[in-house]
Parts: sequence; C-alpha cells; structure tokens
Amino acid sequence: MIKNPKQEIIKTSHNLFLLNWYKNTSINNIVEKLWISKWAFYHHFRDKKSLFLAVMDYFFYESAPKEFYEILTKKVASKDDIINLCKILHWEFEENKFKWWCLLWNMALELSDVDEFYRNKLSELFKNWEEGIIEHIKKIPDFTPKKSPETIAKFIIFSMEWINLIAKVYKDKRKDKQNFDLFLEILEEML
Repeated sequence: MIKNPKQEIIKTSHNLFLLNWYKNTSINNIVEKLWISKWAFYHHFRDKKSLFLAVMDYFFYESAPKEFYEILTKKVASKDDIINLCKILHWEFEENKFKWWCLLWNMALELSDVDEFYRNKLSELFKNWEEGIIEHIKKIPDFTPKKSPETIAKFIIFSMEWINLIAKVYKDKRKDKQNFDLFLEILEEML
C-alpha cells in the first residue's frame, strides 16, 4: 500500500521521464512501475498533461538537494553561495553517473515544439530559475559584480547546461572536472 499515491506517481513519473523521456513514457508504464490501477492514476491526474505540470513543479520546487534550497532561502547571500549552488547542481549530475542532467532541459528539447501548453510551462520555469539566481545575487550586501546580475544568471544557466551536456556525451570525469573548474574560474571573475 502506497502512503501518498499522488506523490509517488509524481516521483516515479519524474524518474521515468528522465530515463525514457516524456513521449516514451506512457500512463501504463507509470501504473505498472507502481503496481497501481489506472483508476488510482486518474483519481489524482486528469491526463498526462496535468501529470506533466505536477512533475515539473516537483522537479523545480522540491527535488533538488536540501542544501540548494537552504542557500536560496537565505536572507543575506554571498558570492560563495552562488558558487556553491553551481557545485550542488553539478554534484547531483555526477552522482547520477552522467545519465541525466536536468528534466527541464530534457523537456525543453523534447516538447518545446509540440504545442504552446508545454512551451509556456517550460518558459515559466526557465524564467523562474533565472530570476531566482538574479534575486540571490542582489541579496549579496555591499556587492558590485563586474557584470549585471541578469548576465551572470544567464551565464550560469547556459554554462551549467553546456558543461553537463558535454559530460553526458564524453562520460569522462577528468574532462568534466576541467570544464567545471574553468566555468567556476570565469564565474568568480564575473562576480
């Protein structure tokens, strides 16, 4: 008996979407993985699109490591916090042995051209990610970065996605470390 079926459906779907992509994951795959009925699924979700919304919110607002949220919710920030946010996200990817990086990235690649429904949700989440970094940079007291908070946020997002995509292709920890260290060095110069 599953204690919180809705949450388990979301978590299981999150993992299946990462491993198999959204289009290749059917409702049947989800219910079979959880050993639940389709009725149990439809009791919590109207359709796969409503599940998509719940999974993306779970990914964006709940699935990152606890330390990530602790840094983002600080009232006063530091330059080190920005660096540590990047390290935490990258560490997560390494822990997954470069199998998957970011559900948001995967979904953007797969679903942005499908229809406006998906594109709108994905653009909202990318915007929230960027705004979260910008707001965190602005919380650093007596700090004048060499680049605007907006530029730094974009650089972080672009670079993290690129570094992790390259790591996924090469699966070479040494090369990944070199790329990530170079990214941190440039980021520190920008800060």
